[in-house]
Amino acid sequence: MTAVHYADRLRPVRSSDTAVVDCAGARVSAHIRGPATVLVVEGEIDICNADRLVAAVRRLIQPGTPFVLDLRAVDFMAISGFRELLAFADECNQRCAAWHVVVGSALRPLLKVFADHHLPVVGLTGATAGSG
Repeated sequence: MTAVHYADRLRPVRSSDTAVVDCAGARVSAHIRGPATVLVVEGEIDICNADRLVAAVRRLIQPGTPFVLDLRAVDFMAISGFRELLAFADECNQRCAAWHVVVGSALRPLLKVFADHHLPVVGLTGATAGSG
């Protein structure tokens, strides 16, 4: 698989490519996995890069194609990043987009505090999983 790095301009993701966008402390990579696009986010998400990261995710998703937002490699998520994620989730829900969020240790505490998050979370057990 070929890795292609983009700064601010992106081209459509082909099955043979991986698009990678640097977001000032975090990065998002898009991979085609069968009928869906998997967006893997790594690094730290805070007030300095949350809006840039969500903008990159918006550009990487393909209309009408299901996608998975994999946040397992996120080391830290500030409340500002969580707010941006919730706003993005509202957009996706209004468009009736088929998508899911895979969470890791950085996001779990926020999901417990904000139990009414309405995120389509997969990979959790207990009360937090049923909230999405």
